[in-house]
Parts: sequence; structure tokens; C-alpha cells
Amino acid sequence: MKKLVLIVLFTTSFVFGQVEQNNKPKVSSIGLGTVTAFPNAAELTILFRHVKPTLREAINDNQKTSDEVLKIIKGFVKDTLDVKTSLIATDKSMVWDNKLKREVFVGFVSTQKIIFTLRDLKKMQDFTEDLLKTKFNKIERISYFNTNAEKYIKKAEELAILDAIETTKRLCNVSGIKYGKIIYVETSKSPNDKSNREETYEFETYGKGMGGRGVSSSGELIKYSVEVKVYTEILE
Repeated sequence: MKKLVLIVLFTTSFVFGQVEQNNKPKVSSIGLGTVTAFPNAAELTILFRHVKPTLREAINDNQKTSDEVLKIIKGFVKDTLDVKTSLIATDKSMVWDNKLKREVFVGFVSTQKIIFTLRDLKKMQDFTEDLLKTKFNKIERISYFNTNAEKYIKKAEELAILDAIETTKRLCNVSGIKYGKIIYVETSKSPNDKSNREETYEFETYGKGMGGRGVSSSGELIKYSVEVKVYTEILE
């Protein structure tokens, strides 16, 4: 019973302390921090698509291509958890016939995707050269990222806080307001945020090319931006 009373008293005291802090006169400032870095890794989505007269032929061709690509991928990844393979999807393949004014059946289509993470972008060119030797349909998507994103977001947070503190000091000095200690800080982003990526799409294979575009082995510069709010008490 005594333990219960102590817990209730402690909780009440803590809540009261929070309310008291929030009711203090305070000034709030917004700070912005940005750190940039080039990506050092990429997640690739590779699509297979085979159209054949029979369903069995389409599936067999798909499986053969999938096995060839997986064999190549294994030479570029250390962890098998970085490789994900979808189930094979099948359907009828139809095209529009202008003479008949309707869709006509041309065969059966088999499709599949492999998604894997290349953790060394320096190997991107070697990988795409090997990939072009297979009958894959296209690189559907490349998502470039940096494996040290957490470090860059934390640095951006620190810069944002320093920016907010500088703004508080400057505005209070100009306004003749006496300020005290920081009461609390709010941030717009967690260091575990995985949204900072550069996305590219649709590298189709035309005559063993990449749809007229090359696959970048560096990606574009990634910005890690964080906004914080710093609340500082005003001294009476």
C-alpha cells in the first residue's frame, strides 16, 4: 500500500512539474540545420517479363532469367537478407488490333521482381554490365541512400539547435528581454528516419542499353534537413 501511495505522489508531482514548466513565460525560436552527403548504397528493383505462346514456356523463361540474375546478385551482396524475391505472376497478354478493332491474344505473360540492396555504389557499373547479359526487362526503380544517415541527421539536429539558440539570444537582446535556461526542445525528425533517399525510375532495356540513360554509380546529393523549436524561459 505504501508503494502505491509513493507512486501516485511521484506521478502527481511529475505532472504538476510539467504543467508548471509549460505555464512559465517563454520565448520560442525555430532553428534549421542541414547536412549534405552523397549516397553510398542503393536499393534496386529489377523486373522480369516474358511473353510466350504457352504459360509453361513463359514461366520457364522467367525462372531461368531469375536464376541467372540471382547468381549475379550473390556476387555483389554479403547478406542474403538484402535480397527479396517476389512470387511469379502470370496473365494473358493482349494487344489492340487496329484492323479488328479489338484486343487479341498474343500469348501468356510471366512477371517477377527482385529487390536487393547494393551496399557499395562503386560496384554499380560492374553489376549493370553483368545484368545486361541476361534477359531482364528493366530496372524498375533505384533508391539511393547513405548508410550513415543517422549520423548526418544528428549533426543536422545539433546545427538546428545552435541556430535556434542564436536566434533567441539575438531577438531577446534586441527586444530587451531577459532570458534564462532552455525549458524544452521539439524536433521535426528522428535520427532513425529512413525517408532521405533519392529515387529514380524506369531504366528499360533497349537493345541491351538502359533506355537511352545510364545508371548512376553515385546518385544525387542528399540533404538531411531538421527543424527544431527551442523554448526558453523569460525572466521576470
